[in-house]
Amino acid sequence: MVDAKNIPKRTLITMMNALSSGVVPRRGLEYIAVGRRKETETFVSDLADTAEGGGAFRFISGRFGNGKSFMTQMIRNYAMDRKFVVMDADLAINRRLTGNKREGQNTFMELVRNMAVRARPDGGALELILQTWLDSVAEETGKDSAAKMEKELRNRLSELSDMTFYQDFVKVVLAYWWSLSTEDEDNPALRWLKGEYTMKSEARRDLGVSVIIDDSNWYDFIKMWARFVRIAGYSGLVVFIDEGVILYKLPSKISRSNNYERLLTMFNDIMQGKSSYLSMYVCGTPDFIEDQNRGLYSYEALRSRLVAGRYENGYDNYLGPVINLRPLTNEEVYVLLQTLRDLYEQRNGISTGLTDEMLETYLRTVMSNSISSEMITPREITRDFISLMDTLRQNEGLTFDKLVRERKVSADINPDDILFDDLEI
Repeated sequence: MVDAKNIPKRTLITMMNALSSGVVPRRGLEYIAVGRRKETETFVSDLADTAEGGGAFRFISGRFGNGKSFMTQMIRNYAMDRKFVVMDADLAINRRLTGNKREGQNTFMELVRNMAVRARPDGGALELILQTWLDSVAEETGKDSAAKMEKELRNRLSELSDMTFYQDFVKVVLAYWWSLSTEDEDNPALRWLKGEYTMKSEARRDLGVSVIIDDSNWYDFIKMWARFVRIAGYSGLVVFIDEGVILYKLPSKISRSNNYERLLTMFNDIMQGKSSYLSMYVCGTPDFIEDQNRGLYSYEALRSRLVAGRYENGYDNYLGPVINLRPLTNEEVYVLLQTLRDLYEQRNGISTGLTDEMLETYLRTVMSNSISSEMITPREITRDFISLMDTLRQNEGLTFDKLVRERKVSADINPDDILFDDLEI
């Protein structure tokens, strides 16, 4: 069990506020993590490969509330602690992988906006990365000669010379370096790096480059950033794209196919080793992946790569391209409830009076009133259990028995037969 007393007060408060609202907190996830050991081992192995110059591309599948956001946020924090740069974005109607209204460009802009490192975990780290690197080069080179500094910058960036758009990227990075000596808030170089230009003529006028980041090339610049952050002293780049179900819900088959084709290109590129220091994870519901009419399986080239192997036959495989997040076991949920109780008591400086036996009763009651145990998600259990403790705390005289033990249970279900048959407590 976690020792709640060792958790920083600010982390504890933020974490409990988020959990009570059904939101995944940015920090403190390691204190409430239960289960997911095999999945976590896969991600840790991916990061090790990424730091060595490789990478991974995986789809994370799970029902709403079943832990996708929790899992990705936990590995996001783990990656930053190991000096990776991370990017994340939720897809939306105006943020896809490609489209005819700059939807792909919007996704790139969101990823860059959320660029994060350990020193800036909530995003907005692009300038920090650039300036820290430029300062380190200046210190090593000597600040007395601008010409010498520019030569050194070009020399170090030459490691990117095999990449598409290398010349334009270098020109903009140098323009950004020169801009640091001015106080112009509208920095053209920064706008270009963030993908905010919409017309090539404007970029040519402001920066002397003939390329802007758009729907057709934004992934090339993700690869560029992966290589650049390595030059800047980081371990690599990890990208999370959530809400893949948005693509599944697109009404136009052509739009879905175009986005799936872009996914296929990215998947092949990373898995064939055409990128370096880059891992990417796309999250979605089982329907987004497995539906053969609208999901990824409707696109044959993706289906052939993602479908389970003939030897899996219902067994778990956490090393394949699709990681299916299983529901937490009864024992794992029980441990989660114990942890939440302890954290709640520490957060509020009170004793809830909830014993381990009461937690068993609570969970049996919840399970017995559900059609299927798989329909109870960690998000629902967490939110409802915190709500239960809040209710008991605010209503003097109200008891656990009144709220839970007397709750009606389906007549044909014996709660004692549902849970903990093999749980040692």
